[in-house]
Amino acid sequence: MDKKTNLLIEKIKKLEEENSILKKQQIEITKAKELYLKIFEEFPALIWRSRLDKLCDYFNKTWLEFTGRTMEQEFGNGWTEGVHPDDFDFCLQTYVTAFDKREAFLMEYRMKNKFGEYRWISDYGRPFYDLDNTFLGYIGSCYDITENKNNELSLIEMNATKDKFFSIIAHDLKGPLCSMAGLSEYLVQYIKEKNLEKIEKIANAIQQSSNNNMNLLSNLMTWAQSQSGRMDYNPEYFEIDFLVQEAKQLLNDIADKKSIIINNTIKTNSQVFADKEMISSVLRNLISNALKFTNTGGKITISAENKENMLTMTINDEGVGISEDNVSKLFQIAKSQSTSGTENEKGTGLGLILCKEFIKKNNGKIWVKSTVGTGSSFFFSLPITHKI
Repeated sequence: MDKKTNLLIEKIKKLEEENSILKKQQIEITKAKELYLKIFEEFPALIWRSRLDKLCDYFNKTWLEFTGRTMEQEFGNGWTEGVHPDDFDFCLQTYVTAFDKREAFLMEYRMKNKFGEYRWISDYGRPFYDLDNTFLGYIGSCYDITENKNNELSLIEMNATKDKFFSIIAHDLKGPLCSMAGLSEYLVQYIKEKNLEKIEKIANAIQQSSNNNMNLLSNLMTWAQSQSGRMDYNPEYFEIDFLVQEAKQLLNDIADKKSIIINNTIKTNSQVFADKEMISSVLRNLISNALKFTNTGGKITISAENKENMLTMTINDEGVGISEDNVSKLFQIAKSQSTSGTENEKGTGLGLILCKEFIKKNNGKIWVKSTVGTGSSFFFSLPITHKI
């Protein structure tokens, strides 16, 4: 063979050797990719992977066990079906924005597990590349942080509770007490002057202020007990109509002063299973609020309806109503605020916070519907039978 042929043969051999090396490297890369996927399968974190089109093509065993779904169900954007509706837009926007910028991201959202419960998830996603630095998509790891999140929310709630408590003592309790002290001085003066008309006026003002303070102190003590866990929970079967009649009698004087009719339409034998003392407090607070925000000569209607083994109570008034923005704040300790009634009656918003806690404790729900200028309807539900 001539020199030229030898060179060609050597070149072919070299190419074959290089090709063989490349094949081995490719096999090793493929094995490495398969290995990391096997490692990810048993990894304690929830692992996902997405392609260049932003759609997911892999979820590890831990993820699938958490959601209780198959790879086919989660594939593409199927996994988003488990994201809480309130978190969906934020979750999607965070992912898409980071993906387009090829940036890592860390976000928290709620995702449904195989038991149908929403759990808080911490999701860390980052771009991944091939050996030649070609962008392949994203890979992410998720951890269940529900316990930490609940502790964080509890701490926020505790701080809000503390701030609210001191605010009530400093303003809502101190103010009326100072006012009563001032009225008492005038009362002493008018007694000396034997001015019966002014004595009666001052005495009525002191009586009203005393009643308001007693109600506030009662709510404060009950609230403090509930927050410290010292409040007993004693559920039993009872007729809720009796509690409505008791609350109505206690508040008749206030209703009479504003010429408000309290119409109780609840039928007898409306039995529930709950803590009688807690529900009595709920009724007093809700009816008292209805009286506070109903104009003179108005009407309050109390009704009940059996539905799906629950009794739903309604306290409807023809009062001033509540704006949509304020409705969302009613049962939140951090956002609750005092609003004066139609006769400038004072309050703290604490009563509704107690109502929410008591109804929740008794396995029920509480909500409100209201229209400004028309009135409000407060609803709460209670179980009719004991759930074992």
